[in-house]
Amino acid sequence: MDTRFTVEESNLICVFASESKAFTLESRSRVIEDIERVLPYLEDTDMLELSGRVIGKLRDMTDEEFKQLEWTVTE
Repeated sequence: MDTRFTVEESNLICVFASESKAFTLESRSRVIEDIERVLPYLEDTDMLELSGRVIGKLRDMTDEEFKQLEWTVTE
């Protein structure tokens, strides 16, 4: 599967994955859980939409696919 993330989506993933220096197999699940944990506190509809898209794309990929992606924060 070739899942593509937008710059905004990649940056959101990097924010939640920044606790780990290396993206491990369980990082995908942890990022999903961490994003879901903050959803009730988000008041911005754009951030809610972005978070929902990211969660969906992360769920649609495997841990192996996640592990193979390179993550960098961009502007």
